[in-house]
Amino acid sequence: MKSATHILTLSTLVLGTILVTMLVSPADANRRPAIESGDIAFVDVFKLIDHALVSEESTNARTEFTVESNKVLDELQSQLAELESQLSTMQQGDSQAATIYQQYQLISTQHDNAAQQISAAYQMLVAQQLASAYTDIYAAANAIGSQEGFIFVFATRSNGELVQTNTIAGVTQEILARPLMTPPAGVDITELVRIKLGYPEELPVPALEPQTQEPQTQEPIIEPEVEPVEESTEPPASEDE
Repeated sequence: MKSATHILTLSTLVLGTILVTMLVSPADANRRPAIESGDIAFVDVFKLIDHALVSEESTNARTEFTVESNKVLDELQSQLAELESQLSTMQQGDSQAATIYQQYQLISTQHDNAAQQISAAYQMLVAQQLASAYTDIYAAANAIGSQEGFIFVFATRSNGELVQTNTIAGVTQEILARPLMTPPAGVDITELVRIKLGYPEELPVPALEPQTQEPQTQEPIIEPEVEPVEESTEPPASEDE
């Protein structure tokens, strides 16, 4: 009787061990983890991107681009000023006036095209910096989230204060930037990501705007008339009159 009871106890223990193993086995790919306190974190990606854009590397790249671009525009502007000066001193019947004016128009068009191309290239440079920053932030946020034991990391603004409120598109972007309505401060890993990436702590006051020159569209002050001057057919007045 005692042996039968012992065997029953062992059987119950083995069965219980199998059931527990089935419940907690990591081999069960369909098992859904329970959401507990501390499983969710958030990071203010938009704030970190602002910090990334004012980093020394990004700022230097934009400054170098602006300096080189202005050299090109300054050279064209200098040529325009010289041609305009020549035109201002020419008489209407000057045979060279038409040629000088054509040169002015040609260089003016080159200046405008260069300014437009520079503006587009600057926007592309900033877009590339944004994409690179997001890639770094994404990787750092995932690394810190895994290190701190978070299962989910949301990209969201940390508060409900809207920045762009002048247009429907701007307000819509601000709303979409806040998938978490009330993120708790205790699970904000934004500062940890900033420190990991070495971004500056403070943001400058001025906004990031290209410093290239505006396209030059102003025509020269004096536009020469190249039509021949008609000679007078009337006889000159006598001195006695």
